[in-house]
Formats: sequence, structure tokens, C-alpha cells
Amino acid sequence: MSGYSAVLSAFLLVAAVEGLVPAVYLDLFHSGVWKVPEDTPHELQFALHFNDSDLLAPRDPPEAWLGVTVVPDEEWKLDFVNDTVLFTAEEVSKGVNKSVTFTGYYWGTTELTFYLTRNDLDPQFDDPVLLSKDDLAITIDRKSLVVDTIFIAVGSFFVLINNINMGAQLDISIIRSVLKRPLGPACGFVSQFLCMPTLTFAMGKLFFDDPLHRLGLFTLGCSPGGTSSNFWTLMFNGDINLSITMTIISTIAAMGMMPLWMFTLGASLLEENADIQIPFVNLAVSLITLTVPVCVGIGIRMKRPAWADKGKKVIKPFSFFILIFFMVVGTYNSYKVLLMMTWQMVVAGFLVVFCGYTLGAIFARVVCLTGDKVIAISIETALQNPGVAFILLKLSLESPYSDLAAVPIIATLFVSGPPLILIYLCYLLARRFCGCCPRAQDAETTQKEGADDKEPAEAMKFLPDAEGGALTGREE
Repeated sequence: MSGYSAVLSAFLLVAAVEGLVPAVYLDLFHSGVWKVPEDTPHELQFALHFNDSDLLAPRDPPEAWLGVTVVPDEEWKLDFVNDTVLFTAEEVSKGVNKSVTFTGYYWGTTELTFYLTRNDLDPQFDDPVLLSKDDLAITIDRKSLVVDTIFIAVGSFFVLINNINMGAQLDISIIRSVLKRPLGPACGFVSQFLCMPTLTFAMGKLFFDDPLHRLGLFTLGCSPGGTSSNFWTLMFNGDINLSITMTIISTIAAMGMMPLWMFTLGASLLEENADIQIPFVNLAVSLITLTVPVCVGIGIRMKRPAWADKGKKVIKPFSFFILIFFMVVGTYNSYKVLLMMTWQMVVAGFLVVFCGYTLGAIFARVVCLTGDKVIAISIETALQNPGVAFILLKLSLESPYSDLAAVPIIATLFVSGPPLILIYLCYLLARRFCGCCPRAQDAETTQKEGADDKEPAEAMKFLPDAEGGALTGREE
């Protein structure tokens, strides 16, 4: 085999018996870190040699056997077909190469230790003898699969269509009022870019010993809002105008806030040989893939209002279908990640999401925003854009370390998605059988009637109302 790594020699005198038992050493045909793809059989070759084979080998009985056993630092990381190889004394004299076959299932690095576990040349041989330790590490790398590309392509198409439909449901006058008096986006900015990064950094320090896991969770906390927050705001009758506006603003703000956090707190979580690279291109693409379809939808609403009305009838079922699609196919596609999760990741992810909902709602209530805006800000704060976090890790760390750092991110996504689906199903059942959760149009009618009959509270005088104007108090 060409391009062998430098041959490593680990010398050991094997229980010499009156000078007749030769010393042996191990030749490894791979050294340092050997990176191999997952779920693929590989052969690890090595040979045994006598230190003084020319003199001692002729005296050795040809039927004598010497055995070498390979032991990984954690047995579950590698699956060995045969972890022990036997050499005859003649094969040792000739330096015959033999191998063990292994397959890597989980990503990561495993250090190997080699022991001499059998030596028929030494009648007093009882305990295994160390031949080599920490001279070879096997790194299992993730393979790119066709299903990954198909999943991303189909999911992106679904999101594109739904973003166009959401844009067709927006009210330009309300968006203008939000931008004129941006209390909602300001609340979202504070909770999203000040509270979430410090919260995820603290959670990582509290629950994880591995710097990679800390970095992954912290990277998610520094990311802007994503389209999933828009979907869930729509499903729970939140202010979709505010939600999409906040997502656009947070994506723009992330171009400055992510470098700020990653080069301060984030730098302490990276290894010395890794550089943080902010995915500005990915942020720009995320911004374009959100704003362009939304603008197309707004154009449809202006030019073809009948199309927008038809889209309104299917937007919630289609959004729910997309969420289920990502949950089911994503789970199937990342099943191995689920097996690598620990209880610390699940607890940390749950606390991050819960605190995100809580902080967003608290800030929105402090400035006396209405319930639909509280829902939008709460969800926008808790649900970040995982795609930005994944790209940042891919740019900053080599594989498979970037995949290992992403495991806490995926754990956070799995503890945020299913609970929301369960809550939404309970919400639908309560509205269907109990009548305690009004439909969106019923809630809008109630709000408008209340606005005509009641004087606004003092704290609401200068906030944008549902019609895009400002509440100015009782008319003269």
C-alpha cells in the first residue's frame, strides 16, 4: 500500500526466560489519526517482529503462537469483526502483515491500545503485555448521503411555497405601523440577542464538559429567528405581520451580533487550532429566501386578492404538514444523532427553549403589547434558525467535530418541536369540543368591537393598533 504513515514501533521485552525468549515489537501501518467514513468496513494492518529474529527465530518452534489484541478506549464506538490476531513464530520472523476488520458507527475519535495476549514461546506468560498505546486514533467521519440532498431540496421547496402564501396574508399597513413604533422588534431584539446568547452559554457551562457541545448550544443561542417561528406564530394565531418583520430584522442584526458574541464568549469554547467563521453568505441567503417569497406573496395580494383568499384557506394545514414533514423525515435522517444524545442535552435544550418563551413573553407584557404580539415575540425568541448555526460550525470545525458540536442543537430542536405539536393538537381539541379557544377571525372581531366600545388603557395610547394607526384615546 503506497503512502503508509510513518511506521510506529513500540518495543517491549516479553518475559525473557534465560535469554531464550525473544523480545517483540509491533509495526503499525497507520499512525496519528486515521479518518475513515462511517458504516464502512476497514482493515487495520500491523505486524509483529522479533528484535533479534536472525539469531533467535531458528530456535523457535514453528507451532508456537503469539496473539495481539486491539482494545478501543470505549468499546461501543467501534465494532470489530476480529479484535485478536494470531501469528506463528515463523510469521513473526518473516514480518508477515495481518489485520483486524472494524466498522465505525458513531462519529468521533477512538484511541486504540494493543496488547500481546498470547505467547507460546514463554511458558511463564500469564498477563497481557502492553505493546502500543495512544499511537493510533480512529476518527469516524459522517458520510454525505443522497437522502440528505433530497430532504433539503424538498423541504426548501415546501418552505418557499409557504413563504409566498404567508406573504399573501400580510397587511402592509400593519407592517408600516410596526416599523414606525418598533416596540415588538425591540423586545425581540433584547430577548433574542442579549438574553439567549448569555443563557445558552451558561447552560453549556452548567451541563456539558465537552467544549464542542458548549459551542454548539451557544451557536444556536446567537442565531437569528427562522421560518419555523413564523409557522408556529401562524398556527397559534399570533401576529404574523410582527413575526415576519422580526425575523427579517433579526437576520439583518445577526450579521453584527453573531460576530460580537462569537468573538467574545464563543472564542473561549473553541480549540486553539479552530477559527470562527461567521456565515455571512448564509445569513444573506436566509434573508433573501424569506424576503423575496414574502414580497411575491404581497404582490399577489395586491394584484390577485382572490388568490390570496384561496391561499388563506390552506395555509394552516399546509404549514402543519411542513412541520410534520421536517419532524418525521428529519428524525429518520438523523436517527444516529438521537442515539448520541445525553440527558444533559435534553434538559439543557428544554430549559433554553422554555426560557426563550418566558423571556419573550415577559418583555412583551412589560411594554403592554397585546396577546397576539406576545405570542409572536415569545415564539420568535425561543425558536432560532438552526441552519445558520450548522453552517457556522461547518465553517469553523472540521468534520466530524462539527457534527458532534451540532448534537446539542438537534437535541434542542427535538425538545421544542414535538411539545408544540402536542400543544397545538390540544388547542384544536379544546376549540372543537370545549369552545374555549376562539378562532382567529372570532378573536379579531372581538378585539375590534372592544376597541370601539372601550377607552384604551393609558399604556396603549401610543402603540400601533390592529388597523395600522395609533391609539390616541377617546375621541373628542
